[in-house]
Amino acid sequence: MSIFKKPDKIISIAKKGRVYIATDQGRIVSANKLERIEKSSQQIEKENLSMMDKGLIARPYNCDTFLELYESNPVFFATVNQVARDVAGLGWKLLLREGKEENKTEKEELETFLKKPNDKESLRNLFKSLLIDWGVIGYYGIEPVRNDGGKVAEMYRVPARTLWAHKDREKFCQQREGKCVWFKQFGAEKNINMETGDEGEFKNKNANELIYSKNDYPRNDYYGMPYILPAVGSVFSLIGIRDFNLSFFTNYGIPAYLVTLEGDWEDGSEKKITDYLNNEVRGSDNAHKTLVLTQPEGCKAVFDALSTEVKEGSFKLYQQILREDILASYSMPPYRLGINIVGKLGGSNIMEATEIYKNGVVEPLQMDLESIMNDKIIKEGMSFESYEFKFNDLDIRDLGVEIERYNKLIEHAAMTPNQAITLLGLGETYTEGNKYYVMSSLIEIGESDKEKS
Repeated sequence: MSIFKKPDKIISIAKKGRVYIATDQGRIVSANKLERIEKSSQQIEKENLSMMDKGLIARPYNCDTFLELYESNPVFFATVNQVARDVAGLGWKLLLREGKEENKTEKEELETFLKKPNDKESLRNLFKSLLIDWGVIGYYGIEPVRNDGGKVAEMYRVPARTLWAHKDREKFCQQREGKCVWFKQFGAEKNINMETGDEGEFKNKNANELIYSKNDYPRNDYYGMPYILPAVGSVFSLIGIRDFNLSFFTNYGIPAYLVTLEGDWEDGSEKKITDYLNNEVRGSDNAHKTLVLTQPEGCKAVFDALSTEVKEGSFKLYQQILREDILASYSMPPYRLGINIVGKLGGSNIMEATEIYKNGVVEPLQMDLESIMNDKIIKEGMSFESYEFKFNDLDIRDLGVEIERYNKLIEHAAMTPNQAITLLGLGETYTEGNKYYVMSSLIEIGESDKEKS
């Protein structure tokens, strides 16, 4: 063996499978004696000062607030649920990976798992629950459960409102009703105690894994943010308008009064009148009740209405603006929620809005879940290599317009019926559908004089 030295250079050479390092001082050092140098980011991570017990990081917001808004506003509620349906409610399929051969056993096992990932719900319902967590709170958690052989055999949702992140990013804690259960990050080699979160080997108490996904939030490194966050004020305003009008109708249209008692009234008279107006008149059951006053001599009671009509009309334009704020947060086309918004000139941008919604919201969420299923669950968790999971795409075509266009092409022999069926995805083709046709209603009327000449 010969060693070539060059100033300020390190030359490595191998002999019989061993690696040596030749330094510029002429020494030869075995590579396995050198300390391993870890490569990692050198950024300073912001430490959240609001840290809880056991190293858990406090959330930047209260999840219950978003859940209450979700339950209280129909536009917010419908938007989140529609996103979940459009992403996960259209079905799924298994595709053969490029370069792989069909594997019947693997495909059957995968299909069985995907049809029923746990004994409580279908994959569709599981994904919808995860996506509602994403839409309302900004993150979600999946618990893969392995069998005795170490393969993922079940999959569950961990409610986002019960989940807390640890400062080391490698474990999480679920807290509910005074109880605590720990999870480790999916794929982590170290075991932790499911009850304490401590590292080590614990018989029958090793924590399960967790797949954690969040919508990036620039102000927090541990938790995601829901898209509704910039429009929270709009949701509160819509709830305020609803409550204002509800109080008017609950009072059966009795307006707010300024009651003035003039003269020497008996003590407590003002309280009796106030109690009657507040308690005896409110509600439809008390409609048309009459207030009878006996006025002492020289006394007078004056009733002045402060407001006489519901504010629905004056709030109408404001409500539309608030609704649009919520829809814009999720890029949701109004018509998907049954809301018809027409432009000032009578036009509509349904196709453009749906395209933006599909490309900006639906497909990215589908790709995130597909990546989790293919890379973590199927490949890493189940050791399957032949197939990949794929959602069915959201169809944003106007089928009425498409069918009319294809019919014209068929009638003029520019397309066969089978070609149209295939392009529209309407089902199976048929034998006679490969022929070309021309409409027979065209009648020849002769040539013009110019063409004759």
